[in-house]
Amino acid sequence: MSGNRVRVFFALTCLAGLVLGTLSDVRPARPSLRSGEFWILSGDFHVHAFPGDGSLTPPDLRDEAIRAGLDVIAITNHNLIATGRFAEWAAGGTSGPIVIGGEEITNPNYHMIAVGVTHLVAPDRSATEAIAAVHAQGAVAIAAHPTPAFRGYDDAALAAVDGTEVAHPAKPPEAGEFRETFERARRLNPHIAPMGSSDIHVTPSLGGCRTFLFVKERTAAGVLEAIRAGRTVAADEAGILYGSPDLVAQVRAAGVMGRSPAHAGWQRVSVGLTWLSLAGMLIFGNGRNCCRPE
Repeated sequence: MSGNRVRVFFALTCLAGLVLGTLSDVRPARPSLRSGEFWILSGDFHVHAFPGDGSLTPPDLRDEAIRAGLDVIAITNHNLIATGRFAEWAAGGTSGPIVIGGEEITNPNYHMIAVGVTHLVAPDRSATEAIAAVHAQGAVAIAAHPTPAFRGYDDAALAAVDGTEVAHPAKPPEAGEFRETFERARRLNPHIAPMGSSDIHVTPSLGGCRTFLFVKERTAAGVLEAIRAGRTVAADEAGILYGSPDLVAQVRAAGVMGRSPAHAGWQRVSVGLTWLSLAGMLIFGNGRNCCRPE
């Protein structure tokens, strides 16, 4: 295939990605939902961003949160807090989803989501010590994708942590192991918060797994208080809910919706085509603009 044909091919691939992305850019209306004295919010508390180990910037993530019907997100890069802190500051005083800065404390024996920390928690300590450091900052600690391979989550750590990810986009057998860890943690702490998280790095899957929160006030402080109190329900990608039967029943009665799988799927295709076109043009087209074939 000639150079011109290669450039035309990747230009068309880029155009297809842009068209699919535009057509799948659905921003559903997000009604305010109440159940008794509580607001029901939808959140994703395991989100990676750029600069850092994610591909989307904080403004892009807020737009994606709107598309996914989320009320709150936490930006939690691995052993970094700068991007999350900036995102929290930039979102302050604006309308739209609440943004909370955080960190994914990354240790060989555990990964832990620290939501609301303002200072870096060093990963060179035990899980129980990290939980204490998170609590000292008024933040909450969530066990991230806690498989048995993470030996740091012993009984002491699971009794002290505020929540544990029970809904996560991982496939079997890890998905079953997350549920087993949650049940083990709930026996140690009946008020532990079940959490659903996307662990998004690259693909636009924000909110595929999510957490429903029963908050007294629609603020970051209200969100953290709900997690500490265990007033959450986790939802996986299949729509299965985890939590206390009473709260699960209230979520169902409120008709809270998750992310549309169809829209998420087309957006993944859009991103894949766009990256393919960019890579192709860099390799075969001498770096020329993919959307301006010559």
